Amino acid sequence: MTIGIIGQGLAGTALAWQTHWAGHEVRLFDRGLHLSASWVAAGLINPLVLKRKRLVQGAADHLACMQDFYALVEKTLGLELFYPGSIHEVLPDITAEKTWDELALSPSFDAFIGPAKPLHHSQLVGHKQAEVRGSARLRVTRYLTESRAFFSQHHHLEALNVESIEVLKNGQFELNTSCTVDALLLAEGYPGKWTQAFFGPLPFAATRGEGLRIAWEGAPIVDALHKNVFLLPEGDGSYQAGSTYAWDALEGPVTAEAREDILQKLRTWFDQPVEVLDQWKGIRPTMQDRQARWAWHPQHHRMGFLNGLGSRGALTSPLLSQKLLADLMP
Repeated sequence: MTIGIIGQGLAGTALAWQTHWAGHEVRLFDRGLHLSASWVAAGLINPLVLKRKRLVQGAADHLACMQDFYALVEKTLGLELFYPGSIHEVLPDITAEKTWDELALSPSFDAFIGPAKPLHHSQLVGHKQAEVRGSARLRVTRYLTESRAFFSQHHHLEALNVESIEVLKNGQFELNTSCTVDALLLAEGYPGKWTQAFFGPLPFAATRGEGLRIAWEGAPIVDALHKNVFLLPEGDGSYQAGSTYAWDALEGPVTAEAREDILQKLRTWFDQPVEVLDQWKGIRPTMQDRQARWAWHPQHHRMGFLNGLGSRGALTSPLLSQKLLADLMP
């Protein structure tokens, strides 16, 4: 079977791998916009919503699936796809430490709550830091870039827009009047042009995120840290800081307001001067209830979609792509 996939972000790439492993021919359609949401994503594999101290829905199942998924991708590509170490929460005071310890008493949280330990960096402002067990950070750019190269070499990848989709009488799909596929998977992200055309309106509550790449003169930080923002070492002396959340003005260039918001939060971390190396933005395909969407079309039985992964695509895309394809490839 030849399966077409529109979009090669985190959702589309996961669908492509699942389809490849099932023994089918993959035809990927993706413009290669390296500033889209997936390409600027932090790649956090995090079972906890740290700001609100709650679990990601289905966290244990997502973690189990993603470990097997990425291990097989790494084996296929011959690459290491993860940064070293886990994510740590910076606890500002003894009250925060007690709250963290109390989470471990809950049966649903205890598997993910590591002990509070002294801060690993002498210049950080805080009380202690605590590991989020089971957490990790995917090297998103490497994963997407090398996956793109793999599918270009072993399958087919079209770096172009899909301008037309026609459902043929035999149930196949013709894209751009030149390519015919047996099944079609839509992994477009926001605004989901073809998904909404065939499946109707999606309950998007898309969020604009902006982040910074920074450096400073202080001693290096090796842990991925969260306090009021994430601070993520890139391994080359730079760090990703952020990102912001905004529900309006989704389009347009990066803003001075977002830059200052992140810098203001970083001033509570340490007194070291910060150098801003770059500023980026992306539009997260978030749904109103923060739950991803996937379905097969009621009439066109070999057309499906996966969307709404939000900021957790690195964690959730392996399991969600598996669930979607289970109906097509039992």
